[in-house]
Amino acid sequence: MRKSLVVAAVAALCIVATGAQAEIEIHQKHRFDARPGATVVVDVSFHRVEVTARPGDSIDVTVDITVKGDGSTAKNVANDLQPKFLEEGDKIIIRSTRKKGWTWKSASAKGLVTVQMPPGMNLVVDSSSGGAEISGDFGDGVVRYDASSGGLKVDGAMRELHADTSSGSVKAAVMRPLERFTADASSGSVRLVGGAHDVKVDTSSGSINASGLLGDASFDASSGSITAQWSAIPANATVRADASSGGVSLSFPAGTVFSGSVDVSSGGIRTDFPGSMTKDHLTLHGGAEAVDIKVDTSSGSVKLLTN
Repeated sequence: MRKSLVVAAVAALCIVATGAQAEIEIHQKHRFDARPGATVVVDVSFHRVEVTARPGDSIDVTVDITVKGDGSTAKNVANDLQPKFLEEGDKIIIRSTRKKGWTWKSASAKGLVTVQMPPGMNLVVDSSSGGAEISGDFGDGVVRYDASSGGLKVDGAMRELHADTSSGSVKAAVMRPLERFTADASSGSVRLVGGAHDVKVDTSSGSINASGLLGDASFDASSGSITAQWSAIPANATVRADASSGGVSLSFPAGTVFSGSVDVSSGGIRTDFPGSMTKDHLTLHGGAEAVDIKVDTSSGSVKLLTN
């Protein structure tokens, strides 16, 4: 195994005023040798995470943390948050966590982790409370983001993108269509620009907006609208959209043939595609080679439109 290189490590402790309060600053830099196909794992508590893909043969990491508060508590928190740089099998790990937690009345903390890494590697960001920005071309890499509280912003390219956030929005703009995109947001909206061949999105409270789609898609919004646009869609693809409170608007290339149904409990149906329609039900009779579609709304209208 190649040894990683510590570029710099600095920690400063400043006692404020009476000495009862402390401000502790941690600044560390670390360099790993890049290994194609390996996974970079960023495991943090509350830190903001910024990851950029760029050519090179190393992974360069900078961690900045500031802890303020009661002297003894601040020291304990800072000690626990000291960054760890690990290599375990095919994982390269950057970790700064405090599993015990602390009382924010006695100490406060903020942190920033920046990572520069080459394409061809996978990325996992696991955060208890903190947002992330991911940019650049990750090549064939797979990117995963999991946060209890924090949003995700993506501007780049990768093979797959997966996001799971309890409280926070997901905004992704990709340079080329993803092979697969999944997002689960308990409280927050999800937006994808640039497309994907396979999409699965669930939101409990927030809207869904996706464009440039090229294949199968499944959308479920408990409270929020669903808007999706396909640039192309193959025969036998499957489309599912379920909205409890919100409208659904789906746009497809002209000439797309559908088989399936649309049901609304409270709202109208508009379609640019042929089918048999009643007030609250649309049946599409496309045959065996058609796109299989099923749309349900409890409260909201449905539109099936041509691009």
